[in-house]
Amino acid sequence: MERMQFRIDTGNGARELILDRRNFLYYAAQKLEENPVPEEQVIEEAIDRPLGGASLEDIPLGGKVAVIIDDATRPTPSRKIIPYLLKRVEQRSRNIIFITAPGTHRPLTEEELDKKIGKDVLKKYGVVNVDAQREEDYQYIGETEQMKTPLYIHKAVLEADYLIAIGNIAPHNVVGWGGGAKIIQPGVSGRITTEATHLSGCFERIEDVFGNVNCKARQEIDAIGEKVGLNFIVNTVLSAQGQILGLFCGHYLKAHREGVAFAQKVLCPSIPELADIVIVSAYPCYLDYWQGFKPVGFSLKGVKKGGIVIYLFDPPEGLCGNSPAHKPILEKYLNKDEKTARKDIENGTIRDLVGICNPLCHYQVVEQVQVFCVTDTLTEDECRLLRFQKFTDVQEAVANALKIMGQDAKIGVIPCGGETLVQVRRE
Repeated sequence: MERMQFRIDTGNGARELILDRRNFLYYAAQKLEENPVPEEQVIEEAIDRPLGGASLEDIPLGGKVAVIIDDATRPTPSRKIIPYLLKRVEQRSRNIIFITAPGTHRPLTEEELDKKIGKDVLKKYGVVNVDAQREEDYQYIGETEQMKTPLYIHKAVLEADYLIAIGNIAPHNVVGWGGGAKIIQPGVSGRITTEATHLSGCFERIEDVFGNVNCKARQEIDAIGEKVGLNFIVNTVLSAQGQILGLFCGHYLKAHREGVAFAQKVLCPSIPELADIVIVSAYPCYLDYWQGFKPVGFSLKGVKKGGIVIYLFDPPEGLCGNSPAHKPILEKYLNKDEKTARKDIENGTIRDLVGICNPLCHYQVVEQVQVFCVTDTLTEDECRLLRFQKFTDVQEAVANALKIMGQDAKIGVIPCGGETLVQVRRE
């Protein structure tokens, strides 16, 4: 019988996989151009030809410029982009500060700051390394018109005359697509603001949110971006290897939507039909399960209800080490159910209204599929909490899945699960 071999990157290593050809249904790789444009050219052309009417020429001469960057949970290669950006910004002002946008995650480490910005740039301009637990660092500026979301924004952002955001466009489980104004909310917003937007996203079915740029939470964070005054975005669309395939600069909304249209072509490969079993790598959302929910959630787009997801997940920071403030709520609620969680939200029992969003999304996965987690870093207790069956060998997981689904079951493979949203091909 003919065999097929795969080597799948998990972000924290690689797994070798062998499948019988009779079982193989699809390998959902990103759609890449045969002759990609060199990154330097992509960056320079995008910055010099901004979309939607926004321009770095609008920076007030000598004004305070804040460059906001995302954190270690995002693969955005901001360090590559920053030199080209600074070359243009410095023509208008050298009063520049970098601000991290961790949302409710922990602050960046020195190593992560170097990777994201670079030591030489940090020595020259400095950085505000945002700590979401310091509520005194946020200021109330009003509320949004439609949802009346109270807006608490980091003071360092409000002190700037011009806001530039460097981020990445990829599918998201709460706001449909990352990038754009998401670097403002939740990136540099206070807890109360993030609770409101994230809960709104969790009242929709996750399959209806994935890749939906018109979902409720996305509309609200776009409104927040306008209210705060996000002037200019620099948003990447990346290959699985981290190469910049597209860069979208300019107006926070118009440039973002252009980027989403491009990302849909690259990150949403078509598949012939839903698989009985799907093997999905967490990469690049592998640091912890707070981020690692995305790949296993996105995999629902590629597997039948009642099927099995074989999840390749080796998080160096465990359950939620990158978002430690949410650990108590995850440990308490991941093994409960949606009805219990929503009841406790309504009666005020739950205080961490951001943290509960992870279990609310998680319930929808484990209600529809079985999850076999191939991992060397999650413990048995953590897998049990997640209602995942733990394996350390991917071939053993495949063999067990075939016993359940049948020896002729069809298997799909999603090698870059954290940034891939498959879609069934329409005839």
